[in-house]
Amino acid sequence: MDTLRALAARLDQASTVLTTLSHTVPANDPGSAAFGVDAPGRAGEVGRALHRQWTAATDHRAREARAAAGRLSAAAAAVREAADGYTDADRAARLRLAGEA
Repeated sequence: MDTLRALAARLDQASTVLTTLSHTVPANDPGSAAFGVDAPGRAGEVGRALHRQWTAATDHRAREARAAAGRLSAAAAAVREAADGYTDADRAARLRLAGEA
């Protein structure tokens, strides 16, 4: 069961990393000025379009990371539940074999 519990811990760690990443990615927006949104004419239009695309893409990746983190967390819980079930079954078997159940 230690192997299952170690796996659950690793899944929890991965979930934590993805959750952190989901907050970090949008927070690292370089700002609209980095895309040249204030440039005159067509260059400014392109800059604004690029910034919108950047913002949409990072928002989508953040949502995907949060969703994946939730799935990993659920998987970790399921693995822990399975480990508990195996532990309970082993305990019950030991008791039966010892004639205590």
